Amino acid sequence: MKNLLLAILLFCGMVFLAGIPASAQYVQPYGQCGQTNFTPIQCGYYLEGLQDGAADAQNNRSNDYRRYRNKLDGSKYESYYRQGYDAGYGNVRPDERWTRVQRDTYDDGYRNGEIDRRRSISRLPERYEGQYNRSFEAFYKQGYYDGYDNRSKQYDQPLGGVVPTYPTNPTYPGYPTNPGTATGTVSWRGRVDDRVNIIIQGNQVRNETLGGIGVSRVSQSMSGVLPNRQATIYINKRDGRGTAAVIQQPNRSNNYTAIIQIVDSKGGTDDYQLEISWQSSAQIEEPYQSGRVTWRGRVDQTTNIVIAGSSVQTEDASATGVSGVSSNITGYLARRPGSVSVRKMRGRGSVSVLQQPAADNDYVAVVQIFDNDRGDGEYEIEISW
Repeated sequence: MKNLLLAILLFCGMVFLAGIPASAQYVQPYGQCGQTNFTPIQCGYYLEGLQDGAADAQNNRSNDYRRYRNKLDGSKYESYYRQGYDAGYGNVRPDERWTRVQRDTYDDGYRNGEIDRRRSISRLPERYEGQYNRSFEAFYKQGYYDGYDNRSKQYDQPLGGVVPTYPTNPTYPGYPTNPGTATGTVSWRGRVDDRVNIIIQGNQVRNETLGGIGVSRVSQSMSGVLPNRQATIYINKRDGRGTAAVIQQPNRSNNYTAIIQIVDSKGGTDDYQLEISWQSSAQIEEPYQSGRVTWRGRVDQTTNIVIAGSSVQTEDASATGVSGVSSNITGYLARRPGSVSVRKMRGRGSVSVLQQPAADNDYVAVVQIFDNDRGDGEYEIEISW
């Protein structure tokens, strides 16, 4: 029966994506099933939500996955359906100039994103639900992400596909120096109404209310320190009538922050007890592997290129523009101390290694291009280790 349901959901998702009209563009969302560790059933619920969210956006309906609760019927896969719904809703984008209301909603999100960045709290636009018109949620979230990630304002741009940039803080070094512990636990108790996030970073545990009256009578204790290394979070729900799920595993892109969400959909409050644990084997340095990156692009002022493992990220550090970016990597920048060098093959400005891979920056390399002349210039550089 489950396999039949999955097949139906997958088929509907493919038919829907093939039938999106030319008046709207659909952007494949970050976190598609092929890029996650979703099980087939979880992926099926995700794609069903993806279809419904995109349909609502095309029909100018508000962003509210709850109107499809009849499909879920208390299912433990509700969080996967909602992830798909939010991705689908946010990734259908009209090809037209923004209205005044859309611009104002974007500005509100941008302002709150800046505030959260300055307060050094998690990158979470959902904490402002109820403070803006849900019909324009995609514009609010785009503004929030741009403000939080310290990007310049961008009006009349296609929406969707907003993902965390790495690193979100353009200053270096900007990473926690406490290596943490490979394993640890958090024992958590509290009374919950509607939705609450439990946020863990380093040796800190915080609680955020996302709906209803929130959380009360909280008791929590922590053994160990969540490391500034990739780790896997596990939950054992010992008490509570609703659901508890990990909605964010700690990794480089979110500054090693774990988020556990409790959803209590019934009326009133209920007592919850969770045992949260983590396991990380990334404390061990990886064997040395040589490698090379060839990077090309047009730069105006300052651009940082961040390399970790087999990943190459480009950051517009001065928020003045970088375009035409392409790169390829051979080899692997291992999780261990190393020496990175850079050679400029084309470009009028300066190129330097801003940061060598070391334990206090989670073994990333940062190369900076500085173009001080008027306008942008074309660059081609080679980075090797």
